[in-house]
Amino acid sequence: MNYYLTGSQAGLIDKYTQDKVGIPGLVLMEKAADVAVQELERRLNGSEGFFSKTRDKILVVAESGNNGGDGVAVARILKTKGYDTYVYEIKGISSSSDSYRKQIEIAKNLNVKFVEPDLKDENVFAEYRVIVDSIFGVGLSREVKGIHSDVIDRINHAREAESYIFSIDIPSGISSSTGHILGNAVRSDMTVTFQYIKYGMLIHEGRDYSGDIICRDIGLYIPDNMEEMMSIVSEPIFYEYENSEIKSLIPQRKADSNKGTYGKVMVVAGSKDVYGAVYMAAESVLRVGAGLVKVVTDIRNRDVLADKLPETMMLTYDSGEFKESGFQDGFEEKLAESVSWADVILVGPGLGTDSVAEHILTSTLRSCDGKKLVLDADSLNVISEMDVETIFEEMTEKTGRGNVIITPHIAEMSRLAKIILDEKAESAAINRIKYIKENPGMVAREVSDRYGVVTVLKDARTVVTSPDDAAIYVNTTGNSGMSTGGSGDVLAGAVAGLLAQMEPSRYSVKEIASATVRLHGTAGDKACLDKGERGMTATDILVALYMNF
Repeated sequence: MNYYLTGSQAGLIDKYTQDKVGIPGLVLMEKAADVAVQELERRLNGSEGFFSKTRDKILVVAESGNNGGDGVAVARILKTKGYDTYVYEIKGISSSSDSYRKQIEIAKNLNVKFVEPDLKDENVFAEYRVIVDSIFGVGLSREVKGIHSDVIDRINHAREAESYIFSIDIPSGISSSTGHILGNAVRSDMTVTFQYIKYGMLIHEGRDYSGDIICRDIGLYIPDNMEEMMSIVSEPIFYEYENSEIKSLIPQRKADSNKGTYGKVMVVAGSKDVYGAVYMAAESVLRVGAGLVKVVTDIRNRDVLADKLPETMMLTYDSGEFKESGFQDGFEEKLAESVSWADVILVGPGLGTDSVAEHILTSTLRSCDGKKLVLDADSLNVISEMDVETIFEEMTEKTGRGNVIITPHIAEMSRLAKIILDEKAESAAINRIKYIKENPGMVAREVSDRYGVVTVLKDARTVVTSPDDAAIYVNTTGNSGMSTGGSGDVLAGAVAGLLAQMEPSRYSVKEIASATVRLHGTAGDKACLDKGERGMTATDILVALYMNF
C-alpha cells in the first residue's frame, strides 16, 4: 500500500523515526542525498547522452533548512564522484537548521565550490546543464516572495534554455497539502522524494510541476497497517493500492461453480434516446465476471441489446405509454420481482432525468431492501432534484450504511452535495465546482459520512471514501484519453459486476470500489498505449479492462 502524505504528516513520520526509532536526522539526510545522487546519475548517464561529465556543470540551489541540507550533501557527493559541481546559498532566511549548517561545514572542508550569481541577469543559470532545486521542502506553507521568487524565476528560465531541473523531495513552491503553487514554484523535470510520495505532487499544479516522480527508501518509519499510521499522523490519510495487492482484492473464480456463484446484477439504464450507455454498462458487468445480468430499459433498446448482448435478460417498458400514475401493463410488479431477484442493482447510465426516469428510480429504490446499490450518472441527477437527505436516509435504512455506492463526476457532485457545500458559505453561495476541485477528498468524505454511502468521486484523480472512515483512497492510474463518452458507464458496470461477486467476510464495499477504480484506470493506460490519448474510446477501455483478468 502506498501512503501519500501531506507536509505536516511527513514531518510527524520524520519525527517518529528520529525520536521513537532512534535514527538521527543527519543519517536520514545522508541517505536522502545518496539516493538522490543515484537517481540523478541514472538520468545523466542514460541513453539520451545529454550530459558530458568533462564539459557540463551542475548547480545546487539551497536555502538554509533541511531540504537545503539535502542539496548541499548532494553537491558534496557529486564532487567526490568527479562532477563539476557548485552550490548557491540563497541566504534569504535568517535562521538555519543544525543539519544544514553541518552539511555546509562538511562541503567547505571538502572544497565544494560556492557561487554568488547576479540575479539581475535572467540568464544567470544558463551555464549550468543541471540545476538541483533544494530551496524549500514539504513544510512550506507561506507564499514565496522576494529573492526566493526571483531565484525560482531564474531556474525556470534556465529550464526553457534546456537546463535539466532536478528537485529534492518536492518542487520548491508547491504545497505538499494542496498541490497549488505558493506564489511561485520550480517546474521540475524530475523529483526524487523520500519514502512517501507527497499528496500535493499528485494533484493540481503539483502534478505537472513535479515532472517524473521517483520515490526512494531512506529508512523513514513505515507503519505495519492503516491503524498504526493513523495513530502517528494527523487525518486524513491518503492511500492507494499497489498492483500486487489488487489481485487479492478481486473475487476469485472457483472450479466448482455455476452462474449463480458469481452474482446477479440488474442494470437500470438507457432511455428512448440513449442506448449506448446501457450497452456499455451491461457489457462491463458481464466482462468482469458477474454470473447473470438483467437489463431494465426502454423497449426501443431491445433489438440493439438482443443483437449486441444476447447473454443478458431484459425487462422493457415503453416510455411513450407512461402516465402520471405509472405504467399500465404491470411493469411495476415485474420491476419489483427483478429487484428481489438481484444481488446488486446499478441505476443511472443514460436513464434520463424526466418523469419516466424519476418514476423508475423511485420504484426501484422502494423495494431494494438488503441489496447493494450502485448509483451513477442520471440517477444522481434525479436524486439531486429531490429531498437528497431523505432519499439517502431511506436507502441506507433498507440497504445498511455503506452498501450504496455513488459514482458522480465533479458536476454531478456539485448538484448532489449542494446542501453540504452551501453550508460552508459564510455570506454567499460558494462556487461548488471550484470548491470540489480544490477539496475532492474532503467533499467525498463529508458526503459519505452524511449520507451513509461509499463515494467514488471521478476526476483526473478519482477518490473513494466510505462512511465513518478517515482514510481516502486516491487513484493515480489513467490518462486524459479516458475523458470520453462511455468511460464512466464502463466503470459503473465494473463496480457492480465485481460487487456482485464479493465475499462480505473477505472484502468491504470500499475495497471493491477502490480496486475497480484502479483496474479501470490501468485499463485506460493500456488502451492509450494502443490507440493514443486522442484516439481511444470507452470500448477500448472496456476491452483492456477485461483483458486485465
